Amino acid sequence: MASASRTWAWAWNLRTCCSTPTSPPTHQTLVRSLRTRAVTRKQAIENRPRIKSSTLDHAADVSPKSQNAPQLDTSIQVQPTTPISRPPSRYVHKGFPPEPRKSRPLASTPTSSKPSSPSSPTASKKQEAKATEKTTEKFPRKLAAFPFVPGATSTELTKAHRFFFLPADFVKSATDMDKIPDNTLIPEVAFIGRSNIGKSSLINGLVNRNGLVKTSSKPGHTRMMNFFKIGEKLSLVDMPGYGWKSRDEWGGMILDYLKMRKNLRRIYILIDPSHGLKESDQQIMKLLDSSGLSYQVVLTKMDRLSKTKYTAAKAEIEAELVKDAICCFPMVLGVSSKTKDGLDELRAAIVKAGQLAL
Repeated sequence: MASASRTWAWAWNLRTCCSTPTSPPTHQTLVRSLRTRAVTRKQAIENRPRIKSSTLDHAADVSPKSQNAPQLDTSIQVQPTTPISRPPSRYVHKGFPPEPRKSRPLASTPTSSKPSSPSSPTASKKQEAKATEKTTEKFPRKLAAFPFVPGATSTELTKAHRFFFLPADFVKSATDMDKIPDNTLIPEVAFIGRSNIGKSSLINGLVNRNGLVKTSSKPGHTRMMNFFKIGEKLSLVDMPGYGWKSRDEWGGMILDYLKMRKNLRRIYILIDPSHGLKESDQQIMKLLDSSGLSYQVVLTKMDRLSKTKYTAAKAEIEAELVKDAICCFPMVLGVSSKTKDGLDELRAAIVKAGQLAL
């Protein structure tokens, strides 16, 4: 658009310059005017003032040599730099092979000319304390709590419940090791505890028969080892109580049985949560730990305490067991023979301990 407007402007100027103002400019006139204009523009470009060559020569003469600059010493040999630098390890690609690992030099201990002075007792104590702290952090000697053991599933609870409703029979009572029945082909579990802890009532609740095991409110009623059998697959043993009004010779008989019985899978120690662990309970646990016999703690009569008191008593008993117990199974169960609470969990634990395929 700009070139067209300029052309019409030149045409208008030529029209005004013509002799006959009314006549329009011809094509020849327009071409002639454009040629003359182009020639004049070319001449103007050629006649522009240019820089002389003398000035360029003068600028070239201005060099560091003319200004008395210090000259470089060519005798010094400069080592050539490596043309390609290895990229970092995280940017290694196919073009660069992996960089080999550098072995760290061993830290050399500086040898001092001064004679070594004997270490002070305080410094040695500090070093020992630091060493013990490091070992306790890496390898704790004692557990702070029992490790997590998953409970029984709903299918396991139902199977154990059905199993314990099989016919249960009384087998035999024994006062000596010679009178113990020889049913060593089936797994066996034993129940021990202090006098009047509720062992007989617990076994009656497990098999859902009130008259299978004789019970009494007087402590020390059970004076013999009573053997029971469930469906020719499991044997239950009601052991005499220890502690108050119990005979000393029963303790020796119990220990002989626990050590000599080959098919004994687990021992269940019954404890009253309202009284906690007694010295007699701890002594039995130490004997079982020294003999390498597996046992599990069961809290009875949980219906006599509220939920808050029961959880607090259970936490205290677990804390004491974690400190000293070695062969204790890491799960404390709670049952109530009166309300039937926790019996299915105990049944499932017995089935697991006996490795029964139901």
